[in-house]
Amino acid sequence: MTRFRPCIDLHEGQVKQIVGGTLRDDGLGLRENFVSSESPASFAARYHADALPGGHVIKLGPGNDDAARAALAAYPG
Repeated sequence: MTRFRPCIDLHEGQVKQIVGGTLRDDGLGLRENFVSSESPASFAARYHADALPGGHVIKLGPGNDDAARAALAAYPG
């Protein structure tokens, strides 16, 4: 059976889907597939309400600590 593993990718404090290989230290060439208007905490709360275990938060670069903490607080454990 396949299981959905929730993931929250953070970039500059926002939930984003970034085109693989375009995230570089110099910031040049970054391409985004999707940028959410919802907060990271709202994604985590939804995953918690839907009882989806095994998720993780990925911080892509600096400036994501507050967003990561908010997401983790919304789905502790």
